[in-house]
Amino acid sequence: MATQTIGSDAEIGGRASTRPGKTMSAVMWDGKPFNMSVQQIPVPKILKPDDAIVRVTSAAICGTDLHVYHGVLGSSEVPWAMGHEAMGFVTEVGSNVSFVKVGDRVVINCAYPQGDLLLQDPRPLNSNEALFGFGSNFADLGGCQAEFVRVPSADSNLFIVNDAKGIPDEDLLFMSDIFCTGWQNLDFAGFTPGDSVAVFGAGPMGLLCAYSAILRGASRVFSIDHVDSRLKKAKSIGCIPIDLRKGPPADQILKIVPGGVARSCDCIGEECVNSELLPQQDFVINQAIQVTAPNGGIGVAGVYLAQPDSAGVPRGTTISPTMTFPISTFWAKGLTIRSGTVNTSQVVNACYSLIKSGRAKTGFIVSGKYAIADAAEAYDAFNSHKETKVIFKFPAATTPVASQDES
Repeated sequence: MATQTIGSDAEIGGRASTRPGKTMSAVMWDGKPFNMSVQQIPVPKILKPDDAIVRVTSAAICGTDLHVYHGVLGSSEVPWAMGHEAMGFVTEVGSNVSFVKVGDRVVINCAYPQGDLLLQDPRPLNSNEALFGFGSNFADLGGCQAEFVRVPSADSNLFIVNDAKGIPDEDLLFMSDIFCTGWQNLDFAGFTPGDSVAVFGAGPMGLLCAYSAILRGASRVFSIDHVDSRLKKAKSIGCIPIDLRKGPPADQILKIVPGGVARSCDCIGEECVNSELLPQQDFVINQAIQVTAPNGGIGVAGVYLAQPDSAGVPRGTTISPTMTFPISTFWAKGLTIRSGTVNTSQVVNACYSLIKSGRAKTGFIVSGKYAIADAAEAYDAFNSHKETKVIFKFPAATTPVASQDES
């Protein structure tokens, strides 16, 4: 199989070699809660004609990665490489890749499109998506917190951003997941311009969901959290901060808007806490139903996936597969609810247009930039709320050459 290969290097967070060696640094999960390590693993190769190899310039720790870090989400077998938010430059393409070219600056789609999944063998019942960074039960795609990533179905799974000249990675990277997820969570809730919105969680995805609501013409956006730095960040973009520590957020919001909000968005998921900051898995869903006005909608992009205990998910059974749901209130109000993982292809063009025009600058959520060697420190800082959003910076080759290498 013939592949194109990039030939020169550039400095981004360090010095890149012209050609990769046999191994690379990657953040690895080995099933020990609250522990991530950086290991040397083989550099990925083209395996199928529609593959591409991306040399990563920036990758991020997502809130979903913390579910893995806590030992409540992932695959049954370890180890695996972490991460599903990344961007960089294409260094190789397979013989069937026609749209993506060597040297393209690209954002990696965090999940396979459904059309490609239908061609795969059926996945285990405890999986609900084919995702980078979650191991063998999630299609074993590898991880993006690494120097190189193999991207299957490259023409579908890479967003080319060559025309975003002068725009830093920080304002493009989150098209990989959380900008698109926050945007689509509003769609899940049935958002229309002029709606009022309550966003549960002011972590990175919650902030970008609230930001999306403002960009899309929300009349008022309430941002709910218990971390001072996050609430301050939410206020800085025009949200009304609601401090969870001051009592149930629905009670606080209903004092401001007695009729409730038109839309509520769950951007936290299964590891949410109540107003006493104690774990209560049904808290956000119940609060959303209470605060959402009749005929309103609720979007749930936060993860709810109970899994059995295993080597890769050692604390899986701390998450219940069921929880209390106030069906009577939900039905009487005529509410709707929709959940799921993001389909980036449905919304990425809108997000990218806003970024290119300068209307959207999503890098405001980034609080810390780390080298891959400091991944353990970065995870700890993000998990303990010392950082709002963490990204890793990598060296990367950027200049293509018009040569063909034999496979």
